[in-house]
Amino acid sequence: MEKVAVEIVEKVESKENIKKEDKRDSNFEVLRILSMIMIVFHHLAVHSGLYLNAIGIFPNVLWVKFIQMGGKIGVNLFVLISGYFLINSEKIKISKILKLWVQISFTSISVYIIFNNILGTQKIEIQDIIKRIFPIIFEVWWFPSTYFVLYIISPVLNSVLKRMERNSYKKMLLIILLFWCIIPTLVEKSFQSNSLIWFVTLYCIAGYIRLYGKDWKIKNKEYFLSAIAIAIVTYISVILLDLNNIRVSNFEDNALYFYNMQRAPVFLISVFIFLGFKETKVRYSKFINMIASTTFGIYLIHDYSYIRKILWQDFFKIKFFENSKMLIPYSILVCFIIFICCILIELIRIYIIEKQYMKVIYKIEPKINKLMDRIPGHVTELNLQP
Repeated sequence: MEKVAVEIVEKVESKENIKKEDKRDSNFEVLRILSMIMIVFHHLAVHSGLYLNAIGIFPNVLWVKFIQMGGKIGVNLFVLISGYFLINSEKIKISKILKLWVQISFTSISVYIIFNNILGTQKIEIQDIIKRIFPIIFEVWWFPSTYFVLYIISPVLNSVLKRMERNSYKKMLLIILLFWCIIPTLVEKSFQSNSLIWFVTLYCIAGYIRLYGKDWKIKNKEYFLSAIAIAIVTYISVILLDLNNIRVSNFEDNALYFYNMQRAPVFLISVFIFLGFKETKVRYSKFINMIASTTFGIYLIHDYSYIRKILWQDFFKIKFFENSKMLIPYSILVCFIIFICCILIELIRIYIIEKQYMKVIYKIEPKINKLMDRIPGHVTELNLQP
């Protein structure tokens, strides 16, 4: 009887937690949406074939440089949001891992078949099919592959981070930021870093904010103003260096070097925007949260390697407007259309397809958990108490 009672309580508590998660404030959900909008505009700038260093119509040059800055900021924000919410997770949830894996694999193989079979753009080969079935392993997309690994190792990170004293945590953050942000900004070296190491760095920062940021008495306006000030300085420096054809010796071949996600300006902008939204109260909105749930899918759909050229160059022909006064309004319209279409496609996938295979995943999850629990050390359930 006691076991039955415990199980009932656990089920009730889990349902209440789910309701609380679903009803949480929509401030970070708005940030997810804004981040993806910035990423879409960034992809327009870098994948449309626009000659970024062309002098052409001056407003167009300013516009392209401006929208290109937001891409890496958006990626940083996505990771910060994930770290902020995952830091309190106590174990790996098999259902979420499988859900993420199936979403990425389903999009990969579906788009591959559609664009290669129906449109006949390329012959279907077995090797390519295998790569598309396992897109995370073969890195069909760099961001989803890196993010998936980050999610897998998050419980281990949580165990380490939550055991650390606050001062030790601070010192660790200073060290990793020195090696993987400050030094890479000052010199053209990554200091043995890569996208996963940088994601872990952002995760640790977001975790610290979640654990110890409650005592910070700084208003959201101050964070936003700081982000805007740094963005303006960075943007102006890029424009001046690029238009004057100035090349800084120790840096890459152009001023866009400072738009990299690991460079100090973009990092600071990302953190200040994140903190600003953290301090901004946005009431729960079912509509906002629904749109935010599609953002990862929007990335997968519009930035697929087979779609990039077809989307930006062949279909919308962005380059045709390179020296036209219509470039700015046309690019805004194009990004809006892509964003809305991807939302609709992703909602169809979620509510028609995902709901069906998640029923199967939820059924097999307890069996997988039992198998995982037999592994020495209880890998799937880490003790996170300090």
